[in-house]
Amino acid sequence: MQIHYKEKALLANQYKIEKAERSKNWIGRNWINVLLFGVFISFVGPTYTSVADGVYRKKSVTALDLSDFGYFGTVLCIAIWYAACMTIAYFVWNYQDNRKIDRLKMNEYSFKKN
Repeated sequence: MQIHYKEKALLANQYKIEKAERSKNWIGRNWINVLLFGVFISFVGPTYTSVADGVYRKKSVTALDLSDFGYFGTVLCIAIWYAACMTIAYFVWNYQDNRKIDRLKMNEYSFKKN
């Protein structure tokens, strides 16, 4: 009976490895969507405003009102900030995915060893 549970655990671990391999490098696979979303956020972000609630803010404030730059300067700042965040996310998620796959492969090795 013990062998049956080991085989099921090994099979489940192999499925987890396959799923992790398929889902890694999300930003690299969807780079056009990430780029288009960044362009959209960069151009809409400076003029976006929430509705003034009347309690805390009497008048709605945009990012353009708060910045010392003009419209295109604010767009550039948002684009640089977005690119930096996506670059950091790319490397962090890549590291986490590789670490998860390595951990699962070590589990697979220990299942096969015992």
